[in-house]
Amino acid sequence: MDSEQETQATAVIEGEQPSNVSENSAKPAPDYNDLTVIKLKELLKELGLPLSGKKSDLIERLQASNEKVDEESGESKEETKEPLVSIDKLDGLSRTELRDLRKEYHKQAEVLRVKRDELNLKSQSHASERNDLNLKAKEHMDKVHVHRDLRNGLNVEVGEIRDERREITNQANTLKDVFLKLKRQRFSGLNLPPVSKLRKQIQELELKQMTTPLTTDKERALVDEISSLQNKIRQHDELIETDTEVLDARDTFRESENKRRELGKKMQKSRQEAQAAHHTMKDSLRLNRQTRRKADAAQKQFVKAKEKADVVHNEYIEYLRGMQEIDRMTASQGRSGSSADQRANAASAEELFTKFLSGEKLSTEQLMIIQKAGML
Repeated sequence: MDSEQETQATAVIEGEQPSNVSENSAKPAPDYNDLTVIKLKELLKELGLPLSGKKSDLIERLQASNEKVDEESGESKEETKEPLVSIDKLDGLSRTELRDLRKEYHKQAEVLRVKRDELNLKSQSHASERNDLNLKAKEHMDKVHVHRDLRNGLNVEVGEIRDERREITNQANTLKDVFLKLKRQRFSGLNLPPVSKLRKQIQELELKQMTTPLTTDKERALVDEISSLQNKIRQHDELIETDTEVLDARDTFRESENKRRELGKKMQKSRQEAQAAHHTMKDSLRLNRQTRRKADAAQKQFVKAKEKADVVHNEYIEYLRGMQEIDRMTASQGRSGSSADQRANAASAEELFTKFLSGEKLSTEQLMIIQKAGML
């Protein structure tokens, strides 16, 4: 028994009129503003209502439907329900009949009390489930906020790295032009090929060596070609090292190029982390919505069980009232006797008085009955 039902039962026992209003049974009005247009249309489709219009139109249509359902529900509740216990029918019953009826009322009341308590436990179970689900939904939403902020921060970081990398790239291109120009000026007659081109050729040959079936002669020729290119790079570096200015220009360019590559790797890492945070945020949001739907279902089950418990409780209260009225009538009959007993006594007195008038001999007890009836 919940606190409200306990108050009602106590009021009946103490002779007060309990209130039948149950705040817990009132269903909260749904907030459609948080739902998407797709979800709103799904609800409208279930109700067989039109799906056209803006979001505000869809919400207004659903709210109007809810108001109509509430009105119909209110009208059905206002219908007159025949009471389980009729106090008027108690009049005229003998004391023995009242006692038997009270036993029956007590039996019915106990059945209803057990059923009500079971429904209350069921509603409490649904309420506990709902609360747990709401807590989980909040945890999922907290994760959404955390990973959303993380993603946004990483995206800002990616943008900053991109800007820095763009500046370094421009700087590296400028330094490269300076280095190549200076190299051509100092070593114009040697016709030195770009080192980057030589390295690219070596990579292509090494890939061919690993992926292409070659005869022994062809593989030996390929190895010799790779070795020749490596020697050219070595000679190139040795030649450049003979000129300090060209060497400094090359090292400055390479330093800038290495920094550009590092920034590229850092930007790629931050971008991947931002993407991972975004996916985690989406997963948490999906779990939040799933959990909220489960919590809403548990809330509906809670309200349903609570309403049933309230109905059973009201029936239980009716039987308590009947028992209370029987106790009152029994106590009153203990002082003056029931109307049925009074009628029976009057009929008996008249019969005895007729015998007395006919000269029949009566006992002292029979004479006392006639005297109590006021006939002597």
